[in-house]
Amino acid sequence: MKALGIIRKIDDLGRIVVPKEVRRAHGWDTNTPMEMFMSSEGLVIRKYRKDDEKSEIISKLITALEMMPDMTGEEHIKDAIEFIKKG
Repeated sequence: MKALGIIRKIDDLGRIVVPKEVRRAHGWDTNTPMEMFMSSEGLVIRKYRKDDEKSEIISKLITALEMMPDMTGEEHIKDAIEFIKKG
């Protein structure tokens, strides 16, 4: 991680203002969905990436498909994978 040398205080509602320069550099516009993670270092904030979530679900469905002994739900899983890929 890179220190930015910017200090912000948390307001009464628990909000922290992300400086305009940082938002602009990362392409974070107003109403951009953000996600938060806890790490041993503290709080990590990044732009929410729905595609990551889709990829994870598709990977789990493919694993489930490969593990099915009798392939009874094969078509349903393939349909779900295609639906998720389309968005």
